[in-house]
Amino acid sequence: MRPAAALAACALLTACATAGVPSPAPTPQGYLTGEQIARVATLIPDTILIDGAGNPVEPGTDRWWMAIAHAEIRPPEAAQHFDCALGTRLAARPRPALRRLMGRLLADADSLTREASRLHGPHPRPIAVHRGLEPCQRVSPEVRDSPSYPAAGAVAGTLYGETFAALAPDRAGQTRRIGREIGSSRIVCRMNSEQDVHAGERGGRELYSLIVTSAEFQADLEAARAEVAAARAEGLTNPSCAAERRALGPMPDGG
Repeated sequence: MRPAAALAACALLTACATAGVPSPAPTPQGYLTGEQIARVATLIPDTILIDGAGNPVEPGTDRWWMAIAHAEIRPPEAAQHFDCALGTRLAARPRPALRRLMGRLLADADSLTREASRLHGPHPRPIAVHRGLEPCQRVSPEVRDSPSYPAAGAVAGTLYGETFAALAPDRAGQTRRIGREIGSSRIVCRMNSEQDVHAGERGGRELYSLIVTSAEFQADLEAARAEVAAARAEGLTNPSCAAERRALGPMPDGG
């Protein structure tokens, strides 16, 4: 275990202590109707079951600690995953519009994951098939045996990545990369297989193409854009960015 990497993960996020703990805040309503969610679920293809045990990332590495942080996809904590891509520190003060925006996106991501799982049938998680695998987070028996397809983290990560690209177009390449890495972290965590993540990314892209047509989303996006611009002007940075660079390597250029 590398202490610096562990500390960086905890600095990025309090997921080390809170992953899997229900949020006390009420669940917000998403932007899409149940009919729209059901239509998107049909666009996620059926797939054969794959073992999902292969994972080259070892526990204790920088990428492993990043995956622990990425296990938290609820706002406001999840916004911090994009700090380094944006060159700021979003948790430095409350960002209510951004929290509302991300909360509603997560509600749609959750609805799609549930509907797609119902439609395509349960797929076991890698940690359920291979009981000896070490997940990167504490999991209850219920979570271990819950459906894996599509990966909820990949759906949410894709939505967040596209949304932050709209909030900060000059960092679009970087924010989309982080959105993909949030999904990939579920593979690192042994919670989802590669096919689960690919299906989640597909679902996230399809969701976003509908969400952007919502007038409510556009209003929330505009309010959050002002908060993100203000955060970037504050001149603060997240101390975990060095660990993120080690874990991911060079980031793409913006745009």
